Amino acid sequence: MFDNLNQPYPFNNNFKHNVKTIGLVGMGFVLLVLYFQPFGINFLKSEHDGYFVLGAGIMCVASLFANMLILPGILPKAFNPSNWTIRKEMIWNVWLFSNLFGILSFMAWFVNEIQFTELPIFRTGALALLPLVLLNLINYNHSLKDKMVSVLDNSRRHLFGDEKPSVILKPADLHIIAENGKDVFNARMEDILVFHSSGNYVEIFLIEKGVCRKRLFRQSFVVVEQYLNQHPEFSKCHRCWLVNLARIEALTGNSKGYFLEIDKLGFHVPVSRNNITIFRSLMENRME
Repeated sequence: MFDNLNQPYPFNNNFKHNVKTIGLVGMGFVLLVLYFQPFGINFLKSEHDGYFVLGAGIMCVASLFANMLILPGILPKAFNPSNWTIRKEMIWNVWLFSNLFGILSFMAWFVNEIQFTELPIFRTGALALLPLVLLNLINYNHSLKDKMVSVLDNSRRHLFGDEKPSVILKPADLHIIAENGKDVFNARMEDILVFHSSGNYVEIFLIEKGVCRKRLFRQSFVVVEQYLNQHPEFSKCHRCWLVNLARIEALTGNSKGYFLEIDKLGFHVPVSRNNITIFRSLMENRME
């Protein structure tokens, strides 16, 4: 049984998806508590109770934001999707529950001190469990949808007898094989601008006929990063961004945040604090 805990488990490190998920969890928590009155708690007895629920929802969102978006950036090795297991997922859920329980317990004590409402410890734990259940349901639904897309892709290929790569290899510098082992992305090294993590896909921004275009390729960002380790032309500037060093035009920003300006990309690419020194040195060496 304990061996099963070390089995791989999908970990979503997509920034946009996590932001959207946290927002949905916060809104769902407030609406469920206010209008469905779970666990026998009546939060509509007074206006102050409504403010408590709204504050609890905001604090839950803040806690999830810190733990799901900031903490993985500070500890990238601990949250490496390729090493994520069932055991880590269980520990992660216990940690999130502890954070939520602590926040709601403090708020319950605070509002009880000023006589807004009473919230026993059991109901506090139940309320802390509610956003965690919503979070896991949304993530499970997203993971299930990705699996269905993969199954449909494989079924379509077997149905039409497509046993060869759907993309014909051409002389190029860069070749990346898709997750299904059949599709292949190939392009000239100098045409690639950046790679961006997007869940189980990778967004590839490249130059085609002089115009920047985006390709969505089904492969994990970790696999692409491992493949590009043999290509010093690319470097990781953020936990979900890989850039072509030859395409960098400038490093801008301040202590609140740094960004890279990439030739013909049309938007700025964030640079994490751990990588600022590296890219600053790169830009200084170019100016000499």
